[in-house]
Amino acid sequence: MTIGVAASGQKAGAAVRAAVLGAELLGRGAIGGFVVFAILDENRRVRHRVTQRGGIEALNLPETWLAAQSAAAISSGPDRPEPLEQFLPGLDNIGLVTGHRLPNTPGVNDIPLNQAVLARLAAGQTPQEAITAVLCEFPEADAGMIAMNACGEIGTGNSARVMRRSDCGGAERTSGGSSVALLHNSIFSQGPLAERLIDLAWSCLTGESTDTRLLYLHDTVPIHLSTNDRVHVKDDGTITAVESANLRLQSANRRTTGIYLGSEIWQSGRLIGRAITELFTETSPGWLCKPPGSPPLPLVIEAFRNAGKAAHPPQSQAIKGGSH
Repeated sequence: MTIGVAASGQKAGAAVRAAVLGAELLGRGAIGGFVVFAILDENRRVRHRVTQRGGIEALNLPETWLAAQSAAAISSGPDRPEPLEQFLPGLDNIGLVTGHRLPNTPGVNDIPLNQAVLARLAAGQTPQEAITAVLCEFPEADAGMIAMNACGEIGTGNSARVMRRSDCGGAERTSGGSSVALLHNSIFSQGPLAERLIDLAWSCLTGESTDTRLLYLHDTVPIHLSTNDRVHVKDDGTITAVESANLRLQSANRRTTGIYLGSEIWQSGRLIGRAITELFTETSPGWLCKPPGSPPLPLVIEAFRNAGKAAHPPQSQAIKGGSH
């Protein structure tokens, strides 16, 4: 398994979804295939949704799940052994255990390591105590785990074997009643992946502005011809218009890259960041289109710290004849 994420707090489900989606957009490797997503619902009952293919968006998670205060996910490539829930077990009123590599590796009496951690949670150990104890018993197991109890406490750990790998990443963040943690391996990207994914999750959990953010194309928007590549967005991250210096994009009538890597991001007349992923979708002359019935199309941006004062793009850079 390539990535595991757990979060507790307001909109923990949305936070976990954002982290996995960010990995699929920013990373390359065994990602975007199978996903197990689990929550503790309002009655602290474990509920699962799974998919073998298509990644996190294939789950079509309901708003009530995104609003859950305890959530976790595990994901990797497609077509993994059934039942998929074995990779992210949970117990009602107790908690959830996710992870990466092979957290379902058999341990004592062939009990999977993640189930052993879950049993320790049920016996009253903290998540960190439970993970540390199980991994100390099996230092050469190919497993890393994240445990979360029903109170929202989170513990993490990699076995000694996994810690020797050169392709692992992880990050945690906690403040007040919000916590998120993730572990990953074999996902390759430009820049610090784990911290970017934590940023995406944290903004969902707390509403705070972070250095990495998600924008969405919710509807068809105009493409304006310009001397610079720019994306215009509302305060809620909704894309409202695109400017492009690519003359062919203005007249395109096909699937193509509609938002280019490195495009400037403008909000309320202020340059706030740059695109660190691209948006590939349908176009018609003068328009960037979201296919009917599809979910909103995501774009990841890197926000500029201490963005300058409001300064609309210079009018002299607009090219006459573009679609407006």
